[in-house]
Amino acid sequence: MRKIELKSVKLKNGERLSYRHSEGGSKTILLVHGNLASSIFYEEIIKDLPDEFSVYAVDMRGFGDSTYNRPIDTLRDLAGDLKLFVEVLSLSKFDLLGWSTGGAVSLYFTSSFPKHVNRLFLIASAGVSGYHSYEVTKEGEKRLLTSKQEIMLEPSKMALENALNQKDEAYYKKIWQMAIYNKTMPEQAIFEKHIKESLKQQNLIDIYHGLNAFNISDYYNGVTMGTNEAGRITVPVIMIQGDSDLLVSVKEAEELRASIGENARLIVASNCGHSPMVDAHEIMINAIVNES
Repeated sequence: MRKIELKSVKLKNGERLSYRHSEGGSKTILLVHGNLASSIFYEEIIKDLPDEFSVYAVDMRGFGDSTYNRPIDTLRDLAGDLKLFVEVLSLSKFDLLGWSTGGAVSLYFTSSFPKHVNRLFLIASAGVSGYHSYEVTKEGEKRLLTSKQEIMLEPSKMALENALNQKDEAYYKKIWQMAIYNKTMPEQAIFEKHIKESLKQQNLIDIYHGLNAFNISDYYNGVTMGTNEAGRITVPVIMIQGDSDLLVSVKEAEELRASIGENARLIVASNCGHSPMVDAHEIMINAIVNES
C-alpha cells in the first residue's frame, strides 16, 4: 500500500499550504479538492493509483490545515497559490485534477499557466459560467445573488456558515448525505474523517462568492462578463460527470466540454453523484491511468 505523508510548505505570499504527498515514479499528478473539503478526500484515490505516479494533493488556502491569512477576492487567487506551490516544490510538468470548486481553480490555472499541465482532469467541475447562489423570493421565484453581501445574508448560506462556526457535525453529515453522497456512502470511518475536515474551512462565503463570479465563457452570466478562457485551453481535458449529481448537471458539463473544444472528452458516470471518488472510483482510476 502507498505511503501518504502530510506535509506543508510556506509560499512567497505568506500563506502556508498543507498537502498530502505519496512518492512514486516519473509521472506527477496534482489533486485539487472542492468546497467544504480538503486533500483528505483524495486518500482512497491516492492509495489505488499505480506506483508510476508521484502524487501531490493540496489543501487550498482556507481549507484543511492550510492558513487563511489573506482573504481571497476571486478563485483566481487560489490558482495563483497553486502556481507558487508548484514553484516551491519544483514541479514543472504534471497532470492536474480538480474536483468541483477545485475544477474551477484548475481551469484558471491551466488557462494562465498551460506549460505546466500535461492533462487536465475535471471531476464534477463547476460550470463554464460558475456555480450560482440564489435566494427564493416571497413569490417563490429564484433570484440570482450578485454580491458577496447578498450571499452572506441569504438564509441557507447563513445556516451553513453558522453550523461551520459551531463545528456542528450532525448538520454537515445531513448536508453531505443529502447533497453529495446521494448514491453511495463512503465507509463510516472515512465519512467521519471527511466531516471533521469539512469543518476546518475558514472561507465559506468567499468561496461561494468566487463560484458565483467565476465565468470563463464568452457571455455575461448575470454577475460577471465571461473571459472566454475556456476556448483557450489546448491541453487534453478529461471530464468525469455523474448522471445523478445534484449540484452540477450533465448539461452543464456538456456546455463546459463544448466551450473548451475538441481537446475535451466527457465521461458520464451512471449512478454517480457529486463525489465520483466514491461513486465512480474505478472510472476515475482508469481515466488517470489510461486516458490521453
